[in-house]
Amino acid sequence: MRCATFTVAVAFLCSTATAESPPVIDRPTAAGPLGEQTAKVLESESRQAVRLSYLLFLPSNYDENGQQHWPLILYLHGGSLRGDDVERLRTLGLPHRLQQDRQFPFVVVAPLCPESEIWTDADALAQLVEHVIRTDRIDEKRVYVTGHSMGGRGALYLAYKYPERFAAVVAMSPLSPITVWAKKLRNVPLWIIHGAKDTAAPVKDSQELVDAIEQSGGHPRFTSLADRDHFILDLYDKNDVFDWMAKQTR
Repeated sequence: MRCATFTVAVAFLCSTATAESPPVIDRPTAAGPLGEQTAKVLESESRQAVRLSYLLFLPSNYDENGQQHWPLILYLHGGSLRGDDVERLRTLGLPHRLQQDRQFPFVVVAPLCPESEIWTDADALAQLVEHVIRTDRIDEKRVYVTGHSMGGRGALYLAYKYPERFAAVVAMSPLSPITVWAKKLRNVPLWIIHGAKDTAAPVKDSQELVDAIEQSGGHPRFTSLADRDHFILDLYDKNDVFDWMAKQTR
């Protein structure tokens, strides 16, 4: 199946992690430091006005083979990190792991959700993914999305909006997933992980979505963790979900 293509003509800005350093033009050759997360800003006037702060991670061995194209993970954080401080993303989830794991074998882009929003601007996220594909060496057949809580819901919603873009989705403790998404998610490799003792996002909501996808002809993977609650971000410190992702291609 051919991947969906987003045609984007945009102007981009890059900012450093320190407030006193001014933004500079983010040109396609400006990859940034390897083995580190670099704070950047995407500004676009294509289709709609977009401004997204984000962290971009390139593995420390990214340049060892100049012809290699890398898998890409779009990581969507949970509700507690919304706001205007992109540096807070480094404290939880996958970006927290990347502070130490310099050879993590994926390119990772982690956008910041503005205050009072819930990852419903799918077009902005699609433009961000396309930007990274255009400016870095990305294997378009291995583009993944994952998130926790509000980010888990956002990952499912984005895959619902663009089911041919993503090779796989991992949603952890997703908040209020909608069963009407099932038909478009049925052909997307999907793994939902949820704590059985979750009181913030009831596990039955994930089970209902899984059931709906199965009734539509899909085969999602579902893991209910018997002794866990909503806070399962430590799973990003393990390799299980990433090993599974790496086996999925478009």
